[in-house]
Amino acid sequence: MSASHANMRASYLVGLFSMGQAEMLTMVVPLWAVLQGASPAQIGALVSARSLLTLFLAIHGGALMDRLGVRRVMLFFAAATASLAALYPWLPWFPLMILMQMLIGFAANMSWIGAQTIISQISGGDPEKIGIFSFWTRIGNITAPLIMGLLWDFTGPSISFLGLAFWACCLFVAITRLEKQPVTETFGRLKWREALPRLSDYTGSFRLIVLPAVVFTLAISFTRHATTAAESSFLIVYLQEVGFAGTLIGVMFSMAEMCNGLGSLVSGRIARLFAIPWLMIALTLASILLLGITPLLGGVFALLAVAHCFRRCFEGIVQPLMFSMQALAVPREQQGQMVGLRVTNNRLSSIVTPFVMGMIVQFFGLANGFYIMGALLALLCLLLALAVSRSPELRRGQFEY
Repeated sequence: MSASHANMRASYLVGLFSMGQAEMLTMVVPLWAVLQGASPAQIGALVSARSLLTLFLAIHGGALMDRLGVRRVMLFFAAATASLAALYPWLPWFPLMILMQMLIGFAANMSWIGAQTIISQISGGDPEKIGIFSFWTRIGNITAPLIMGLLWDFTGPSISFLGLAFWACCLFVAITRLEKQPVTETFGRLKWREALPRLSDYTGSFRLIVLPAVVFTLAISFTRHATTAAESSFLIVYLQEVGFAGTLIGVMFSMAEMCNGLGSLVSGRIARLFAIPWLMIALTLASILLLGITPLLGGVFALLAVAHCFRRCFEGIVQPLMFSMQALAVPREQQGQMVGLRVTNNRLSSIVTPFVMGMIVQFFGLANGFYIMGALLALLCLLLALAVSRSPELRRGQFEY
C-alpha cells in the first residue's frame, strides 16, 4: 500500500471517530443532566454551551492547524477530549457541568475541524475522495449513538463517559496514522504565546469571503445547517404531535442518516454530469422544499420517512461538493482557516435558526412554521442562483485559486 493511500485511509478513520464522538456527546450529556435533576432550561443551556467557545474560537483553531500542523493540533484536542470525558461524571455540580461542556465541546469540535482540514489538504479537492470521507463520517454518526445507548442502559453513566473517553483514544490512534504535513513554522517546542488567538488569523479568514466560491459555499452551508437545525428541533416536535413513538422516530432518522452516507458516496460521480454550483443550489432547494411540505404529508409515516430520507440524501451529495469547492478555491496553507470560518458560519446558523423558527411557530403555529421557514430558505436559494448567474467564475465552474 502506498504512503499516500495509507494516509487517505487514515483520514477516513479520523472522520469516523471525530464525528462519532460529537454524536456521543449529543446523547450522553442530556441524559446525565436529567439524572442530576436538571430543569429543561438548564438542559437547554447545557446543550447550547457546547458550541459557545467554538463560535468564537473556530477560526483561531483552524489557523493554529495551518500554522502548527493539523496532526499536531488534533492530537492535543483528542487527548483533551478523552481526559475531560473521564472527569465529567465526577463533577455533577451544574455550573461545573456548563464549564465542562464548553471545554469538551470545543475540544471535540476542533477534532472535527481538523478532520475536515486534513481531507481538504490530502484530497486536493477531489469530490469523490471527499465523498468517501463523508460516508465514513456517517458511519460514525450511526454507530456511536448505538454504542452509547447500550453503554448507558447496561453499565450506567460512569462507564458511558469512559466509553466516550475510549472513543477519543481511538481517534488519537487514528490521528497518529496520518503523515506529518509541512507547515509554515517549525515543529519545535510550542511556546504558550503561539497558542493565543491572533487578530491576523481572523482578518485573514474574513478576507477569504471576497472569493466568489467561498462566499457561495458559506451561504449554501448556512442554508443547509438552517434546515438541519429546524429538523432537529421542530420536526421532532411535529412527529411527536402526530403520534409517533420515540423508537419509530429513531428508526426514521437512522434510515435518513444511511441515505446521507450513500449520497456522499455518489457525489463525485454526479458532479461529473452537472455544473457543481447549480447542482448544489438545486439539491439544497429540493431539501428545503421536502422539509417545508412536512405538514402536507398527512402524518403518514411512509411519506414522512421517504421525504426525510431523500432530503438527507441530497444533503449528503452537497456536502462533499461544498468541501471540494472550498479546498480548490483556497491555498493549502489556509485550509484550516477556511474550515474554521465555515464552522463559525455553521454555528451561527445553528443558533439563529431555532430562535427564528421558534418565534414563527409561536405566532403562526407549527404547520405554518414549516411553510414560512421553507419559503424564506427557498428565497435564499433563488438569490444564490441569481448570484451564480452573474458570476463568471461560478457560472463556468472556475473557482480554483
